[in-house]
Amino acid sequence: MFGKKSKKIIINGQEVELQPKPSPFSKLFSMPPKKINQQNTNPQPNAAPSLQPSTPTSTNAQQAPSPQIQIQPQKVNENMPGFSDTQLRAAKLKMKPPSKFQMYLEGVGAKSKGLENAMRAQGMKISMYQFIRNMMIVSILLAFAVGVAIFVLFKSRTALALPLDFIFAVLIGIVVYMMAFQSFLNYPKRQINSAAKNVERDILFAARDMIISLRSGLPLFNAITSISTGYGDASKEFAKIVEKVQIGTTLEDAIDQTVADSKSPSFKRIMIQAAVSIRAGADITSALQSVIDQLSQERVIELRRYGQRLNAIAMFYMLFGIIVPSMGIAVLSILTTFIAIFTIDFTVLEFALVGIFFLQIIFLLMVTSSRPVFSM
Repeated sequence: MFGKKSKKIIINGQEVELQPKPSPFSKLFSMPPKKINQQNTNPQPNAAPSLQPSTPTSTNAQQAPSPQIQIQPQKVNENMPGFSDTQLRAAKLKMKPPSKFQMYLEGVGAKSKGLENAMRAQGMKISMYQFIRNMMIVSILLAFAVGVAIFVLFKSRTALALPLDFIFAVLIGIVVYMMAFQSFLNYPKRQINSAAKNVERDILFAARDMIISLRSGLPLFNAITSISTGYGDASKEFAKIVEKVQIGTTLEDAIDQTVADSKSPSFKRIMIQAAVSIRAGADITSALQSVIDQLSQERVIELRRYGQRLNAIAMFYMLFGIIVPSMGIAVLSILTTFIAIFTIDFTVLEFALVGIFFLQIIFLLMVTSSRPVFSM
């Protein structure tokens, strides 16, 4: 009732019956298959070939042993190609539970956002956690050396007790470790920021040269090729566009890819405007000239702000770097001759000299960090 009718075809003058595919309802009303004798399973040589597909019987399926596959755990190598740091770390965690030191490295890596991308941009071959471990070892050695030097200095120059010298040296060592470790971790990011500042220094000169080439009738790609050398780190950014176009990338896509990887805001503004003008079919020369004029005005404003900041820094430097140390030591020397609060000896003068030295370094860093790096 639920089954399908069989079809008959003629092959070489013989009528052959084709069995249809059983429907899902026919299994409910079909008879169970008969057991097949193993002695009659061998096909006879004179038997006619059957076109019905052969299916494995239940008895053969029960007798055939299922293959057992043993999976051997593979050792994960850190230098294995095709594996990212996350995959290697996950494979290691499956093999053995992480230690407290590894968990500490995981926490430091999670807090250091952008460190892995900065390392890749710098071309570092080691993983992020190996870099953190190496910087930790260097920071510990530096803190130990500074702590020992401070302990020896205090023991020879002061009359403090031995526990106080040791505690003071340990505290200074801990502070040095924290500052050095944080500074070493930010080294790849500082290198990227330094490269971006170097691009900002020469980007306007390169852009003006490109405008001159466009006005002389050169296409945009030829103008970019002409400034891919001779302008320092700014030329390296334009050389990336030239390399991508030479391997088959379109000029618009090459500009978009280079802009996405660049850290220079001025380069991004110039090349994004160029890509938009190419897609819109507008005049590239006038669009780039307007962007260059805006960048020049912004840099003039930034130079004026730097002059105002420099006046304030110079005033504070004259007050705390020159007047207070010189006049303070003189006044304290006179007062201690009348009031016996404490005695100014050679050790106090040594500490005052060290403090003035660090104060000079702080003011010097303030001036250099606030100074603009670009050129007009």
